[in-house]
Amino acid sequence: MMKRSLISVLSLLMLVLCIPALAESTDWNYDANYAILRGYDGAGGDVVVPAEIDGFTVDVIGINVFKGDTITSLTLPETVLELRSNAVASCEKLTSVTLPQSLVVINRMNFFSCNALSEVTIPASVRYIGDTSFRFCDALRKITFEGVCPAIDMDCFSVLPDDAVAYVPDDQLEAYTAAFENAGSTVSVQPSGKNAVLVENNGYVEEEFDFDASTGTITSYNGYATYLAIPDTIGGAPVKAIGPEAFARHAYLAFLELPEGLESIGDSAFYNCETLGRVRFPSTLKTIGSNAFYNAYKSSVLELTSVESIGDYAFYFAGLKGSLELPEGLKSIGENAFEACTNMGANLYLPSTLESIGSNAFKGDYNIQYIVLESPTAPMLGENVFAGCDYLYDIDLYAHGTRQEMQQWQAYVDALGLPCRVWRAQDPTAQSPEKGAYQYENRVLTEYTGTKTRIHPHLTVSKEPVVGLGDGVFKDSQTIEYFSVAHNDEFTTIGAESFMNSSLREVDLFDSVTTIGARAFANCAQLETLTLPDSLTTIGEGALDGLTGLKKLVIKCDPALIPAGAFANMPNLSEVTVESGAIPAHMFEGSGVTALTLGAGVTEIGEKAFAGTALNAAELTNVTTIGAGAFEGSALERVRLSASASVGERAFANTKLKQLVIPTVGSFPLSAVEGTSAELRLPTDATDDQLAAWNETLKRPWYDPMLREGETSKFVKMPFEPTPAENFEFNPETGLISAYIGTDVDVVVPREIDGVTVVGFANYNAFDSCQDYTDSSVETNRTEWVHLRTLVLPETIKELPGMMLAYCQQLETFVCYAPLESTGGNQFMLCRSLNNVIFVNGVREIGNYAFDSAGPLGNLYFGEHLVKIGQQAFNFAGLTSFVADAESVEYGAFTECQNLTSLHFTSKMKSFGENCIINCPNLTEICFDGCDLTTSPMGLMMNVAPKLTVRVPEGMSEENLKHAQNCQSWSENPSEVTVSTEGCAHALPALPDVTAMLPEPKLDTDVEAVAAVAPDAPETTAKPETIPESTDAPASETTAAPEKTTEAQDAAIPDEYLGAWYGVSMEIEGVSYPLADMGMDLTITIGADGTAEMHMNGEGERIRCSMQDGVLTADGVSFALQDSMLVVSEDGMTMTLSREKPEASAASIPIIDESATIDDLKGVWALAHVTMDGVTLPAEAAEMAGDTLVVYGDSCDLTLQGMTLDGLTCRMDGYALLISILDGEAAATLREDGTLCLEMSDVTLWYERTGDAPEITAEPVPEATSEPAAMPEPAASGAEAMIGKKYVMTDADVNGCNMTAAQMGNLEYSILLQEDGTVTFVMAGSDIPGLTWAYGRIPTEAGEADGIVIDYYTQALNLAPTEKGFDMDYFGSMLMHFAPEDSAQ
Repeated sequence: MMKRSLISVLSLLMLVLCIPALAESTDWNYDANYAILRGYDGAGGDVVVPAEIDGFTVDVIGINVFKGDTITSLTLPETVLELRSNAVASCEKLTSVTLPQSLVVINRMNFFSCNALSEVTIPASVRYIGDTSFRFCDALRKITFEGVCPAIDMDCFSVLPDDAVAYVPDDQLEAYTAAFENAGSTVSVQPSGKNAVLVENNGYVEEEFDFDASTGTITSYNGYATYLAIPDTIGGAPVKAIGPEAFARHAYLAFLELPEGLESIGDSAFYNCETLGRVRFPSTLKTIGSNAFYNAYKSSVLELTSVESIGDYAFYFAGLKGSLELPEGLKSIGENAFEACTNMGANLYLPSTLESIGSNAFKGDYNIQYIVLESPTAPMLGENVFAGCDYLYDIDLYAHGTRQEMQQWQAYVDALGLPCRVWRAQDPTAQSPEKGAYQYENRVLTEYTGTKTRIHPHLTVSKEPVVGLGDGVFKDSQTIEYFSVAHNDEFTTIGAESFMNSSLREVDLFDSVTTIGARAFANCAQLETLTLPDSLTTIGEGALDGLTGLKKLVIKCDPALIPAGAFANMPNLSEVTVESGAIPAHMFEGSGVTALTLGAGVTEIGEKAFAGTALNAAELTNVTTIGAGAFEGSALERVRLSASASVGERAFANTKLKQLVIPTVGSFPLSAVEGTSAELRLPTDATDDQLAAWNETLKRPWYDPMLREGETSKFVKMPFEPTPAENFEFNPETGLISAYIGTDVDVVVPREIDGVTVVGFANYNAFDSCQDYTDSSVETNRTEWVHLRTLVLPETIKELPGMMLAYCQQLETFVCYAPLESTGGNQFMLCRSLNNVIFVNGVREIGNYAFDSAGPLGNLYFGEHLVKIGQQAFNFAGLTSFVADAESVEYGAFTECQNLTSLHFTSKMKSFGENCIINCPNLTEICFDGCDLTTSPMGLMMNVAPKLTVRVPEGMSEENLKHAQNCQSWSENPSEVTVSTEGCAHALPALPDVTAMLPEPKLDTDVEAVAAVAPDAPETTAKPETIPESTDAPASETTAAPEKTTEAQDAAIPDEYLGAWYGVSMEIEGVSYPLADMGMDLTITIGADGTAEMHMNGEGERIRCSMQDGVLTADGVSFALQDSMLVVSEDGMTMTLSREKPEASAASIPIIDESATIDDLKGVWALAHVTMDGVTLPAEAAEMAGDTLVVYGDSCDLTLQGMTLDGLTCRMDGYALLISILDGEAAATLREDGTLCLEMSDVTLWYERTGDAPEITAEPVPEATSEPAAMPEPAASGAEAMIGKKYVMTDADVNGCNMTAAQMGNLEYSILLQEDGTVTFVMAGSDIPGLTWAYGRIPTEAGEADGIVIDYYTQALNLAPTEKGFDMDYFGSMLMHFAPEDSAQ
């Protein structure tokens, strides 16, 4: 024990000069081993305690040293640190006491019943005053405090004279006032006219702690402090934990302050610290271990704010007194945790977060009388939790707990033999009837004459539960506002007319009421909320009539009990919940319902049940029967139905529905959506046959078929600005254009003129001004014409007259957005410059002679719905190759096509006309891709190239092969035919980039869907040269047009990419991972307009797609088709998608090995998989490849994304290894398949064993120094201006996007560089402890510059000064911009 030599000398001088009588040394019982004065045997009178006895200082006054009626005054020396319990008590003649400036702790019951003591001064050094001190001091009228408000326990300074006053420092008035109030003292607290004297005494030097800086754990304490304020850092490292037995059996510690940042107190940390009175716990504390304060905590007050678990025997035999309120957030109380706390008061409050209470947790705490449990779900209980709590008479469960839970609790306390009733809490704002204002008969409240507005009957009368409310008790009352039945589980009856015509606003029928009498609530016009419990079996006639003010209704009972139309035509009723059963017809018809919640048990909705309501959305996924007109005329905009629902006639008629997914198994009449604009869709799993059947039923046009949910319509609107209307002669009565009268060579026909929709053209002369009869058989005197080069038609056109564009010899590009039945016969005859013909939304027929003598036809697109290619459709046409994706081809369709070299017939082709190919001398290749040639004539062609290759797929029948070999008709010079089964290189034509092929396209901003415009297409293209106006070639000969190059073909999205694709697998470094087994539900739906919907586990995102150089790309990622699968490759990862949705395998999460010990977990573990938000990824995909966990035993090393946390504390809790990480613990469990699972707050890590853990070699601990931290040397820059000033983040650059602080969640991001070289760093609202900073050279875009470097554990954070503050590169993930707090507001 250290001697206070200076204090001893001063004390000796005081004794010699000032004190008349010094007690003899033989009067003292002094224990030199502990410096404790254990007894006084002197004569009393004016007693002066010496500073030393036998050369040793007196540090502690022990238990019961000064008592009785002999002592009149007491002076304690300036060596005393603590008064143990009852050290000075019941000194009946003690009139004055002098307490030393060294005194830190006045433990419990000191100066108790010192009836002659009139005043006392509490020195500034005192930090703690234990319970009942200065109680029953009948003469004590003046108490003077000199310092900062100490911790004051319950009943201190209580039962004093009425005029007693405590004079406290002015700057501490508020703190003292609160402390006295919390202690239960009624002493008047007044300012003393002085501020607090500050005493610097934290009771420690760092050398007294054994500290593991790598884990932040104090492993032992070697000091002798009575008062100890543990620092938040030791040697610069944050204190996070008190290790097991670190302070066990300490003989001096009386008052303890734990630092903010402390997270856990280990097992037996303060075991048997018998002198420990009070502990101030930090807000950061999460875990208190087993036996942590066993026989150690003597204070009457326990204040925990954030603890999540309290271990076994943690506060065994604690001195707790009065009510105990455990904090929200607490999840578990261990076995015997509060056993033998015999002074604990009457009330025990258990938080809503509590999940389990261990056996004997409150055993023997016989003063507990009342328990309040806030949890909606009762926690799991061990055995004999409240054994010996003989005075426990009342347990209040959560007000909305279930009857089953109440009965379980009752059975539990009954088994303990306790005379306790379990209730569910009443509303605390309601009261039972006042005395003399009520009458009970047969346990039924039959009369109430009081004035209370919020009331509930007594729980019992004559010790028997109250069971009901009589007839008419509150009838016509204009006082009653709230009524609750007694929460005793036996209150069953609400009598007839009980509340009729009353002012009742709210009623609680609990879940015990079985009967509501006739007219019980009739005309309660002010009743706003009503819950009908599931216990109800009878509702009397008119019981619910006239509830015109009702706003919220919850029906838990069978709705069939409710009279028909009981809640119809109630305009104020807005919120309805029905938990189960069938909703009767007309129940809510015409009411104001806007919000509807249906439980899983609701399977039927009756006729007109919600007709005419204000309801705008409904989830009906469990309802199998929806009656006729159930929602007719309501404001319904969104609804989801069960796939097996049977829907009645007009169920949703005249609503505001825009889209409805209809059932595929049940029934759905079309009248159900009569009078709406609802688009009907089928579920995502609907079959093609179901779609076809519904398309037939709905008579949907071929170009706008019914879709599945999530699919994107392929229909595209014309996106370009039209040519001005004055260029057209238009008949508004018919909607037909009779003539083009303009001079523009590039024409976009408007979709409407003067507000009238353009639907077509009056006759074939509509473009007569553009028809050039040069070099044709037509005789004309015309010498001038409009050299029409481009023509674009809108989607509103219904049909084209035949020959309307014939002889437009300068026409190069024709684009039609209208879905047409036919091109029209002879439509493009002698359009010799025609190269691009695009029917964006498709055409069903290529008319007879449609392209007669047209050319060069290098870019043709007819869509996927082409049925027929007419007779001599391409007579003398200039095309070089063609994919015939139609069902039939007529005679001579390809006649005299001199440039044609290859033809491809798809498997759609069912009918071939005889000699459909005639006189095509350069045709060397023809493909029949799956066509059945056996139904076609033997002679399909004549007079083609001398050598002809006919390609057919493998596996063709012998008969088909025979037809392929003999596909020629008789001719004088037959071709040499070779039949080949090699693959065909022809692909179906894809919709090209229309914008790229137009000379000067201008987009119409009023059109939303622009499917035909590729996202990266240039706005303009160079105008091509026009062809010569005339040639000498005959009309039947093809004149080659000048070549025009476009990127249209590369920019289109082929049809085979369109539609829904489902994620199947992901391959990384040659290893394939099934997405369904990883919990990933990925769907990508690609639309013809270039937009795509991507859904991942229910969350959707829209992306843009385009074709670039023949490759489909989206957001820089490339897609490819391989074996009917869509494949995405990026940075060594390949993802495969298919047309069919995959199913997860039957594999499940490995079972925990509950027999595992620490030896089983020791070793080196490599991270294999990561689970985040329900998705399991391989470590490589999560960018965590190479991360490891090394378990040594009571410590471990954890690597996360390349950053290693060394020396983390870990401990076994049952079969789980708990690892202390930052602000909490993570649990690691061994699985039966040999893997290791580490569960953290937002991620689960899966490891595989790779080896044994290496032996730990202890590193030498550097010698501590008492020198203060040195200020870092400044750099030659403005960085020094950043010191001592708080900076906050204003915005950040994240993945190429700038985000404000508000967009990042309004969490605090701040940095304060302290002058001592430490950093106060708050990241996303969380403090990052233990950081330091220094001046240094940092990398910038302009090269190295002076700045500040923060030592962030094993990595560096660079701060670069800017004009506004500084920038910080947060490990490459984002660039954060900071400014001073005062300027950033």
